Amino acid sequence: NDSSMERNYIEKDFFNRREWSFTIDDIYIRYQSFRDKSEFISAIQKRQPHKIDIGAVFSAPPKDHTTIKPELFKTKERELVFDIDMTDYDGVRNCCTGANICLKCWPYMTMALKVVDKTLREDFGFKNILWVYSGRRGIHCWCCDLEARLLPNDARGAIVEYLSVHTGSGEGSDKKTKQSFQQPHPMMKRSYETLEPLFVKYIAEESGQGLLAHKDRYMKVLNSLPNEVIRKEIYNHFESNPTLSGGERWEYIVLHTSPSNPSTGKKQKRMKIDYTELEAWRYELVFTHCYPRLDANVSKMQNHLLKSPFCIHPKTGRVCVPIDPAKAEDFDPFSVPTVRSLCMEIDRFDRGKKLDTEGIDDNKDESYGSGEKVQDMAKTSLQGAVDLFHKAFMNDLSASLRKQQRDQMDKVAAYSGDF
Repeated sequence: NDSSMERNYIEKDFFNRREWSFTIDDIYIRYQSFRDKSEFISAIQKRQPHKIDIGAVFSAPPKDHTTIKPELFKTKERELVFDIDMTDYDGVRNCCTGANICLKCWPYMTMALKVVDKTLREDFGFKNILWVYSGRRGIHCWCCDLEARLLPNDARGAIVEYLSVHTGSGEGSDKKTKQSFQQPHPMMKRSYETLEPLFVKYIAEESGQGLLAHKDRYMKVLNSLPNEVIRKEIYNHFESNPTLSGGERWEYIVLHTSPSNPSTGKKQKRMKIDYTELEAWRYELVFTHCYPRLDANVSKMQNHLLKSPFCIHPKTGRVCVPIDPAKAEDFDPFSVPTVRSLCMEIDRFDRGKKLDTEGIDDNKDESYGSGEKVQDMAKTSLQGAVDLFHKAFMNDLSASLRKQQRDQMDKVAAYSGDF
């Protein structure tokens, strides 16, 4: 929707109808809108907001909302967005609390990303999905398919409910929760297959949360196991083998709570064991510690704001860079560029260029003497994040938009008889 293009299908006022919010000195200034890119850039340079949030596309420019009748000022479209925050995992993580994060608890975000991304793609058919680091302690998801952008609030709420899995404490779960795990939906089965190996790596092991690596922690797990005979057998094995790793303990738990256990037929009393109940217990344990915890209100409402990709988090100075879902486990929030590190990279580049042009450095880059100006972006590690943004998101989105525009052109031609 570039307003400079002369096409019948272009919505030339599309950008002008998008809401932007600037945060200046902890004050939210909502319903900002801009005629075009140059006006947007000028406003940022002039006002220098601490944070930038993106809202919906309205029926009229948001800056004019006070002069328009309420019934005429409506949201027309908005990306389907999700906000996942680490503080919602304070009840299960052992390393940090509140706004603090570390490399032991960050995998909670990795696991959430994997489950939500796969569900949106496989169950809803969405393709143009952007994942972004929030800059501090969470991640954001932008689902930008046309079908997602046009969803009304009730449909967005239905998707959030579909993605929500309610867990209890194991033995204290209510009947409805237990039934959902005893008769799991296909989405839950797929999510369990995704999460179970990650549970071993990031939750059970000492290198992660250490849930099964320490007696005081694994005893809480065993106490929630619904079969006393198996619980005692597992406990005795753990006591007899104190050097077991968290992964080895989980492997033993799975073996003795599954009907495929080869020792099942050795004892008659095992014939009375309800393995459906035990499998449901395993599901609930994994989901309690690993399943995504969504901020439902962010996703349900079209007019909810969400922090813009590539803006700077005002508390950490980190850039809200995109995350490649195919390499989610490789993402390190502590290696993300900050304002300070970017300034240092630019200065370092410029000093190197100055030395080269003075002939001090024998390893001279020929481009330095060409007189061609190097953009500041290309001098920094942020260029990699921008390249990823195009490779993992924008290229596919642009292809989808071009197809959408061609379809619209064909429709216009069909109505006008211009073939």
